[in-house]
Amino acid sequence: MNKERLINNIIDQMKEAQIKLGYDKETIRLYYPTESLNAILEIKCANAKEMLSLLSKSFKEEGILGHLEFAIRGGRIEICVPPQGSEYVHKNVKEPAFLVDMINLFRNNHHCTLEEIRQVFKKYSEEYICESTPEDMEFDYTMYFKDQNIDEYYYCIKMEMGHTIYHRFTKEDYKLLVEA
Repeated sequence: MNKERLINNIIDQMKEAQIKLGYDKETIRLYYPTESLNAILEIKCANAKEMLSLLSKSFKEEGILGHLEFAIRGGRIEICVPPQGSEYVHKNVKEPAFLVDMINLFRNNHHCTLEEIRQVFKKYSEEYICESTPEDMEFDYTMYFKDQNIDEYYYCIKMEMGHTIYHRFTKEDYKLLVEA
C-alpha cells in the first residue's frame, strides 16, 4: 500500500485550496471515491466499508498532517485532516509555480481562452498535451505535461456560457472518468 502517495495527494489538494482560498488553521475534509483511493494506494478494496477499515488500521499513527480520521459519507471516503495538518501544509509546502499561474489565470479571467491556458503550459514546457475530450464527457479539453515532474495532474477544461473552468485529476482518475 502506497501510503506516501496518498499523503502527497492530500497535501496537493490542500495546497491548491490554500492558493485559491487562502490559509486558515482549520480542519480540512476531503472526499474520495473508493476507486480513486485504490489507484492512489495501489490496492484493490471492493467497497467503501473495506477501504474505511484498511485506512483506519493503516493510519493509526500520527503523521506530518496530524492524526487523520476516516469516515464514509455519501458512499465516498471522508478524510479529515486536523488543523495542525493545514498549518503544516501552509508553512512547509512550497506553492507550485505552475499551479499558481493556472489559478491566477482563472481567478483574473473567468472567460479565458484555450490559447491563454496553452500559454501557461508553454511557460513551463513546450512538451505538453492538449486534446479534445470524447464527446460524451462533460469537458471540452484535457491538458497535461509529458514530464510529470512539472505537474502530474490532468487538467480538464470546460468552456460554457462565457465561463471557463478547470478540474484537476490524477492520471488514474482521469482514465476512470474517460472509461465511465
